[in-house]
Amino acid sequence: MLEIRFSQGLRTTNKTSLAHEKESLHSDIPISPIDQVKQFAQTAETSSCAIEMDKKAVVKDKFDSDDMNSHRDHVLGWMKELWNKWRGQLHEKYVKGKPIQEALKNMPKGVEKKQWEWLVKEHFTSKDFQSRSNRNTINRAKLKMLHHISSKPIREIIYQKGGKDGNPPDLATIFYETRKKNNTLVDSETIEKHAQIQELVESEPSLSSIEIVEKCFGPQSRSHVFGFGGGVKARDLKGGTSSKAELLAELRSTQKENQYLKDCMSNFQNEMKELKQLKEFFLAQHPNNRPPIQENDYSDP
Repeated sequence: MLEIRFSQGLRTTNKTSLAHEKESLHSDIPISPIDQVKQFAQTAETSSCAIEMDKKAVVKDKFDSDDMNSHRDHVLGWMKELWNKWRGQLHEKYVKGKPIQEALKNMPKGVEKKQWEWLVKEHFTSKDFQSRSNRNTINRAKLKMLHHISSKPIREIIYQKGGKDGNPPDLATIFYETRKKNNTLVDSETIEKHAQIQELVESEPSLSSIEIVEKCFGPQSRSHVFGFGGGVKARDLKGGTSSKAELLAELRSTQKENQYLKDCMSNFQNEMKELKQLKEFFLAQHPNNRPPIQENDYSDP
């Protein structure tokens, strides 16, 4: 199995300190044995439950928190991005555009020979990897409205802009923060798209992020959702969408009902005030026509 060991023991953290702890993961995590990665990949389909438990244990081995579920998901996502980024850097620097024999000799520091051989022969040169790599190259060439955050993950932008407190930013904020350059949007298409997103966010607050994405950019059926970076799938964002919309609709209905009752009460109070004023005016004009005093008109001494 893929095992990631840390240089220090268990740490207790809260939401504030988690961000600082997480940012040190890149230097704290040693390069994992690639033959373990191979075993992890081979058993992923048949042992997904066991792997999920192992991944949870990895996070608990590093962090202890009162809200471990939300922290665990973020840390696991961050670890996945680190692994993918590291693997991509190895391919870009040591393998891409080179003959296999040259790539095998050009072994990066910290990777054992047998592990590097497996990575080059079985992974980077596999038909699946080559097909996926070529497809990604073509797709990247078609991209418009590129982000300007360099290697910083979009997940990290979301986390720092409120996600760490359970209040992630809306899509308009994510789009702006990831595509601004010198604190401004730089091309007309990006400015126009941001305005469209902003209008939807403000005019239809009940829409979920994935609904706004699909209204602005079309159906998101791939493993990558526009504006959220790698590792975020459409099905992850669609979970609970209906219930959220229903709850928001119910909330608006309750708010309208409460406002109606408040208006009724206010009108009733105004009518009572007018009746009292009319009564006082009538008695002032006809002092001899005061109504007889009722028994319950007397107050207790």
